[in-house]
Amino acid sequence: MTENAYTTVNSRECDVYSYGVVLLELITRKKVADPSFMEGTDLVGWVRLMWSETGEINQIVDSSLANEFLDTNIMENVTKVLMLAFRCTEKDPRKRPTMTDVTKQLSDSNPQKISKKG
Repeated sequence: MTENAYTTVNSRECDVYSYGVVLLELITRKKVADPSFMEGTDLVGWVRLMWSETGEINQIVDSSLANEFLDTNIMENVTKVLMLAFRCTEKDPRKRPTMTDVTKQLSDSNPQKISKKG
């Protein structure tokens, strides 16, 4: 998480950035400074590069999740989480969502939501 490496002041924006990195780690099952990355590249940079080059979620997510993508809804939800992670890791902290927005978006994309029956 290069952002926190250059500052001694923690902020809500840094927390959102860190949360975005955690989302990327969960999706890719890679570490922030994975040895498979080119030198000078971190997880955020690698995912952004892969997405811009291919636009395919299959190139980014951990290969063990491939069978899950047979269900189109799951692939759509993982893509939504990826887009949220991109927003959380925006270079300009003012463009990042609030944690309230993040939790709402995650809740909205949760396929396991329990609907209340009245």
